[in-house]
Amino acid sequence: MIKLLLMYGDESPSLPHVERLKGLGKDVCVVVADSEDVAIQHAEDTDIIIGHRYLRQTLPHTQRLKWVQSTAAGPHHLLSPELCRINPVLTRCTVFSDIVAWHAFTLALAVIRRIPEANQMQQQGIWAHPSCFDLLPFPQTAMILGVGCIGKELARILRSNKITVLGVTQKYSLAAESACDELLCGDIDWRDHLQRVDLCFITLPLTKTTTHLFDETVLQTLPQHAVVINVGRGGVVDTGALIKLLRKGHLGGAALDVVDPVPLPNDLIWNTPRLLITPKIAAFHPEYRKKLELFIENQVERYLNSETLLDIITINNLA
Repeated sequence: MIKLLLMYGDESPSLPHVERLKGLGKDVCVVVADSEDVAIQHAEDTDIIIGHRYLRQTLPHTQRLKWVQSTAAGPHHLLSPELCRINPVLTRCTVFSDIVAWHAFTLALAVIRRIPEANQMQQQGIWAHPSCFDLLPFPQTAMILGVGCIGKELARILRSNKITVLGVTQKYSLAAESACDELLCGDIDWRDHLQRVDLCFITLPLTKTTTHLFDETVLQTLPQHAVVINVGRGGVVDTGALIKLLRKGHLGGAALDVVDPVPLPNDLIWNTPRLLITPKIAAFHPEYRKKLELFIENQVERYLNSETLLDIITINNLA
């Protein structure tokens, strides 16, 4: 028997999804962990964990775990000594990369065209002259930090709109090079190219080397008119430094789908000028559950057929 433990997060898996997983093999047992207690109770004889809601609590109790399928695109936050000790196959979910890329591009255009300011005037019943909006020139050059699945799709969108793309990646790959007009990796310091940038997109995971990578020094190096867009992890940007510079008038604007820490209602960030915030919705759309469940069913079917799983992550490379 192969036992699957499902722990997807806020939403429980649909009943048809559970039944389809069970139907993939006569020896497949599916347990839905709707609480931490249930997850721990079934951990010992679980072969496959789908999702990661109770992963840290569950890992110490596992005895035969072989594979963890995360529902996140960036599983770096799952890294723990226990995960390294067990060292199961770890896969991520990149099925929403195109949606996140379009969200990032939409955020950039909204800041450039001052849509939030226009909406504020609409709420006040003001028909303003265009000169009130301090519109930015249409971007010519964009930098994408992180040329993974999201970064490559974003590069395709930008280039289709005649925007030159500078890609920044830690490790060279032919796919990353093909996606961009220019790839910065290896001994090339991407910071030396910041002055060329109109748009700066962040799709990076949060690691020891990327935490507050965008500090005050980096943000000040960008041109006065540049716009910063973060759809990666909130901790990559020093939020305090970003707020400070926006309030001083540096940068054309910023858009954040992720913020670390999540701001309280009275936080200074809410009324920072030229800052657009969306509450971590970049990956969501009406068919979110359908796409996620279909991807997972495909992955489990691959596993049962001894086929190569999609989006495998090497645990030792997460640090």
